[in-house]
This record gives sequence, C-alpha cells and structure tokens, in this order.
Amino acid sequence: MATNTEETRQTEAEILRDAEAYCRDANLRLTAGRRTVLELLALSPTALKAYDILAQLKRPGGKLMPPTVYRAMDFWIEHGFVHRIESLNAYFACGHPLHKHGCQLLVCLRCNCVLEVCDHDLQIHFAATADANQYEFERAVLEIHGVCPACQASCA
Repeated sequence: MATNTEETRQTEAEILRDAEAYCRDANLRLTAGRRTVLELLALSPTALKAYDILAQLKRPGGKLMPPTVYRAMDFWIEHGFVHRIESLNAYFACGHPLHKHGCQLLVCLRCNCVLEVCDHDLQIHFAATADANQYEFERAVLEIHGVCPACQASCA
C-alpha cells in the first residue's frame, strides 16, 4: 500500500493557465463568470458551496443568480477542473486537472479543509472491481472524512 499519496497541487495561477489553454485548445468558451468561479475555488483551501461563491461574486447592483454559479461549476466538473464533494454539497478545485486520475479527498469535519490525494493502487482496484462486474470504469472519487492536523493540534 502506498504511504505517501499526495501529489503536488498546482498553484491558482497554474490551474487558471491550464484552464485557459484547455478551453482554447478544445474550442470552449471561457466566460468571465466561469473563470472567476474557478479562480475562487482554486484560491480556497476549503470546499465552497454554491452560495458561498455567489456571495463572493455579488456586486452592488449586480443580479447574479444561483444558476449562473451552478452552470459554471457543472462546466468545470465536466472538464475535470473541479470536484464535487457530495457529502457537503460543496466544490473544490482539482489540484492537477489535466491529469487523468482518480483521487481521494480528505475532508476535515471541523474546518472543511480539503486535501486531494491520489492513491493509484486504489484506482487500479476500483477499475478491477468494475471490470469484474462488466462495468466500464470511468472514475472513482472517494471522500474520507476526519480531522486535519491543524484542527488536531488546536484541540491538543
């Protein structure tokens, strides 16, 4: 079993650079709203809910609606730049979006901080399980809930 499965997370600037190149190469429209949503997620060490993002996007006199944020997040999820954390109904920017990979998300129960790790042995096991049951494997995202080192230290 792998002991250190954390991969180096790209910086916000690298994630945005890759997103711009990906959209350009795939002939996809990178709107200002899509870019801003990804930027906010890339900057955040914690999972964000749609309304958290919406609150950060609102400007005086602005009329941004929740569907705008949800559409942008759906776009980024579809193209592998954002993970949806099902248990929190929240979102987190992928730390290495252009790599085909599965991941495990370590989610702190106290501060909602998220650490993305990739244990390739687990992905191989998931793919073998799917194959044994005649499923065509696409991806597996595993959420692991616990308490992060910073929160453990604050309670000690």
